[in-house]
Amino acid sequence: MGKDSNFDVSHSDRPAMSWLGRIGVLAVTVIGVVVVVSTNQWLTKRFTETTRNRAELRQALYSGNLISELQRNSIVPLLLSRDPNLINALESDDYSQSTQRLISYVEEIGSAALILLDEGGRVVAATDRNIIGSNHKPNPYFVEAVRSNDTVFSSFRNKNGAYVFDYSRRIEASGKLVGVIVVEADLRKFEQSWAGISDAVFVTDSQSTIILATEPRWRGLIESEALEAQSAPSAISRAIRATADWTALPVDAYVLGQAVMRLENRVPFRGWRITTFTPYASVRERVNGVLAIEIMGFALLLAVAFYFASRRARARSVFFEKESAELRQLNEALQLEITERKRAERNL
Repeated sequence: MGKDSNFDVSHSDRPAMSWLGRIGVLAVTVIGVVVVVSTNQWLTKRFTETTRNRAELRQALYSGNLISELQRNSIVPLLLSRDPNLINALESDDYSQSTQRLISYVEEIGSAALILLDEGGRVVAATDRNIIGSNHKPNPYFVEAVRSNDTVFSSFRNKNGAYVFDYSRRIEASGKLVGVIVVEADLRKFEQSWAGISDAVFVTDSQSTIILATEPRWRGLIESEALEAQSAPSAISRAIRATADWTALPVDAYVLGQAVMRLENRVPFRGWRITTFTPYASVRERVNGVLAIEIMGFALLLAVAFYFASRRARARSVFFEKESAELRQLNEALQLEITERKRAERNL
C-alpha cells in the first residue's frame, strides 16, 4: 500500500504543462506583443499618410470651389452694367420691372443677391424686396465702384456676424454715372457643405482674419483666438472629440487641448488662405481593426495550445488512474497470496 501511495503522489506532483510547453506559450506571447506593437506603428504611419493625402485633396477641392464661385460672380457686374433695360430704368426712374428682372437673373446665375443702386446709393431694385428704398451710400461696394471704372471686390461683416462678399460696378449712360450694380457671391453655402464633413475648415483673408468657417463663432477672429474659444457642438467639436486614442499619431495642432491634423494652403485670391483640421478617427478605426484581428489570432493560438495541454494532462491523469487501479489489484492479490502462504505454513 505504501508503494502505491508513493506512486500516486509522485505522479500528482507532475505539472500539467512541461517546461517546453511553458516556454512555447511565453514565446508566442512575446511574439504577439512585438507583432501588435510593430503593426500599430507601421499601420498608423501608413494610414496617417493616406489620411493626409486625402485631406490635401479635399483642401484643394475646397479652394478650387471658392475660386470658381468668385470668378463666376466677377463677370456678372460687367454684363449687367451693359443691360439696356437696367440703364433705361435708371435714366427714367421707372423700376417697376427691375426687381423681377434681377430675381430672374439671380436664379440663372446662382448668386446670393443682386442689388441695383441709383447714383445716390439708394436701393431701387433688389432680389430682397425688404431692402428696397434703403440707402447704401456709405457701404464699400458703392464707394469703391463709384471711384473705379472696373469691377471691384469688397467684403464686410454684417450685423449677424457673417461676412458678405460683393462684386460691384458702376453703370454709365452717355458717360455719366447713373447707378451701381452689386452682385453678392454666395460663399456661405460652402460653410454649410464643409460642416457636413468631419473636417473643421476656415478661410482667412490677407490680415489673417477668419472670414469663412464651419464654426460661426470663429468668424472675425484670428486663428490663435479661435482655437482658444469655447465652441458649440459643430464639425469642429466633432473633429476634436474624434482624436483621443492610445495610438501614436503625429500631432500637427492642438484644438481645445486635443490633437488634430492641421493643413494650410494658399487660395489664389487676395492673399486668402484655407486651413483644415482633420480628425484621426479613420486612422484609429482602421488600425484598431487590424490590431483586433491580430490579437484575436494570437488569443486563439494560445487557446488551442492550452486546449491540447489540457487534453494531454487529462489523458495522463486517466492513464495514471488506470495504472494505479491495476497496481492496487496486484497489491491485493499479493497480499492475499502472502496471507494464504502464512496460513499454509502454520498448518504444516
